[in-house]
Amino acid sequence: MKKSIKVFLIIIASLAVIIYGGVFLGHKVFFTEETSNVPTIEAVANDKFILGVQAHPVHPATLDAFIPVLAEQLRRHNEIAPELWPGNPLVNQSLIVEGLRSKKFWLISPDGSVTPLKKDDALSYGFTRNAYVDGFSFFDGGMYYAYSDEDLTNYLKWQKYLHLGTHDASLFVTHEGFHRTQSNWQVMNEVSNRGRNEFLENIPARAKRTLLQKQILAAVNNPGDKQLILEALATYADWKTQFPDDYHNSIYFERIEGTANYYEYVTGLYMGYPDQIKNSMDLDSALALLASREDIYVGYGLIRECYTVSGFACVLLDRLESDWKERLMDDPYATPIEMLYQHFINEPLPEPKQITQSEIDAVAEEIQKLNVSLVLPRLFRLFYDILF
Repeated sequence: MKKSIKVFLIIIASLAVIIYGGVFLGHKVFFTEETSNVPTIEAVANDKFILGVQAHPVHPATLDAFIPVLAEQLRRHNEIAPELWPGNPLVNQSLIVEGLRSKKFWLISPDGSVTPLKKDDALSYGFTRNAYVDGFSFFDGGMYYAYSDEDLTNYLKWQKYLHLGTHDASLFVTHEGFHRTQSNWQVMNEVSNRGRNEFLENIPARAKRTLLQKQILAAVNNPGDKQLILEALATYADWKTQFPDDYHNSIYFERIEGTANYYEYVTGLYMGYPDQIKNSMDLDSALALLASREDIYVGYGLIRECYTVSGFACVLLDRLESDWKERLMDDPYATPIEMLYQHFINEPLPEPKQITQSEIDAVAEEIQKLNVSLVLPRLFRLFYDILF
């Protein structure tokens, strides 16, 4: 009997060694995540602005040092939020932050003040906790965000957010918080593509939408050039005709993700660059500059495309109409890109540009890169965070 127990304990200990050793080697050796402690993306700049991580010479390397930066960003958001969306309910929202390594908690109030919290006091707010990986949830009056502290020193995690220039926690608050407010809008009776299929296998449609993204960005980057808007809308109309199922599956996400991304862009610029972005004129100029970076803002996948297409269509609508936000909230099927199309409904559109085989091949190559699995590195990181 004692021998059986001994054998059992040996087996259990061996399995533990194998599991811990396998996870450690998998995360640290075989399926490592790429990291960089220096920026690898250039800032975007002109004689008025510099946008990107280079605009912030000092980046906090610890969560204790970053919390004051985040607090000031949220204070700035609460200051300008009322003017960014009609009846904006995201005013006076608090944030609870947890460090996944340190297990520290902080409460950031709407005025930017910071209060350290004990664990029990933090959990009393009633949010769903993310104990092992980055994540967020909501509570009455605000949002909870869990940090992997080491991500603060990995520029690959957040340097692409040129519209903020720092670690992207405040963008989660604004983007995901904005989604929460969308429940107050008129809603569609049915939502196509509930499974959030990106339809990456439909390469011609993805190539057409890639062209549309680039044309929308060019229009934003060149204020006052109506012809660029018309060219983009010609592509949009042609895409709807050629790929009606694709169009049908995009409507909800053009509406929901497009507007949330727009809100992320404008709040990010105000929060991240208070010395540069002081008013709506500065904001529009900075958005035009951002749109010059196709390498950052063009996405691949039906839903991912909606972030850019309708996110920047909102910027164009801001330049053309004063009440489009109210009308979008009141019409459950309105999308920013369709509203832009309707604005020019009486204008003759140019012949739509047709995508070439080389453009199709280029998009196929980008999609293939997306299909190179990142699941194993992320999975081993999860296991590592749980066990170690």
